[in-house]
Amino acid sequence: MTLTRPKSLRELALEHLRGRIVGGELKMGQVLSERGISDELGVSKSPVREALAQLRDEGLVTIEPQKGARVFTLTEHEVNQICDFRQTIETAAFELALKRNQKALSSDMIRIVKDMSAARKSGDEAKYLELDTAFHQAIFKNCENDYLSASYDRYVGKIAALRTHLSALPQHTQLSFEEHIGLAEAVQKSDLAEIRRLLSEHIDRTRQTYASSIKES
Repeated sequence: MTLTRPKSLRELALEHLRGRIVGGELKMGQVLSERGISDELGVSKSPVREALAQLRDEGLVTIEPQKGARVFTLTEHEVNQICDFRQTIETAAFELALKRNQKALSSDMIRIVKDMSAARKSGDEAKYLELDTAFHQAIFKNCENDYLSASYDRYVGKIAALRTHLSALPQHTQLSFEEHIGLAEAVQKSDLAEIRRLLSEHIDRTRQTYASSIKES
């Protein structure tokens, strides 16, 4: 029998804060009070401070001396850098996954797209966004390269939080869903050229949508 180690207060605080940031409950730029979080969770400031330090390393929180912690914000330039990172690392992972685990990758993506469709029909936006993240993580799960996976995992929370932010914009989720369907079909056909094209369009639209949202705000 395998015993499950209970989560530490730091881990509980970390999961709580990360979930609220990724889910959009805590907005970009929002001030985070150590005392307020401590009181909310019923823990001391120490595990909260440790959780905030980890979130800073993940890019989800900024911490400034004398000013405290805030949820991250993004400039258009920073979003472009994230998209450059995603384009490079996801293309590399896709190529390896297609070569090493095409059937498993295809199976994962078909299942996730089916679940995404069900989430959209039921109006469960949070579930849909969770599945969107899982869709891209499936690429790394099947590429069999721990270094690529670790590099993506370091920023997956920030990418997911950006995804949540963009989901509120007109037509973004519908177009994104159609692109996921196309990618799943291209994987099923082992069409690497089509995967590269669709992935490029998928990520470039993030750049364009975020840039438009900044101009309109």
